[in-house]
Amino acid sequence: MDEEGNTVVVGSFQKNSREAVCVGVSEYRGKDLIFVRAYAASLDSADLVPTPSGITLGIEKYQELASAIKALGDVISYEKVVAKITKNSIQEIWVGTNTYKNKPLIYLRTYAIWGGDPEYKPTKKGVSINVELYPQLLDCIEKLGPEVVKLS
Repeated sequence: MDEEGNTVVVGSFQKNSREAVCVGVSEYRGKDLIFVRAYAASLDSADLVPTPSGITLGIEKYQELASAIKALGDVISYEKVVAKITKNSIQEIWVGTNTYKNKPLIYLRTYAIWGGDPEYKPTKKGVSINVELYPQLLDCIEKLGPEVVKLS
């Protein structure tokens, strides 16, 4: 974050013609967070604004996230969960690969326990990208490291 505590985007890449994936740090209720989030053009300007699609984690989870993203490189052609990062007592961030409409994808998604069922279920919170964008995602996550160190 900058001196005023504003969100800092350390890296981004085009997801498609309407969205970019941005990686960075922010603060919420006094807690420093890292995020991977889809951004889209604002309705009233060309500025990119965050969408609900994405994930956030406390900065202390950076190493787990970085390791998970690096592990994706080994399973890019398979459907596999490479990491489950505990977010809190009822939520986890799952990092993995899958296929949707015959397109191989990388996903970072929040899974949660609710309704008395002990099994984790996917929520709408998350982001999926084409596996061809893996190098850009990895680059952004690596750029996040120095920002996390500043905040630690």
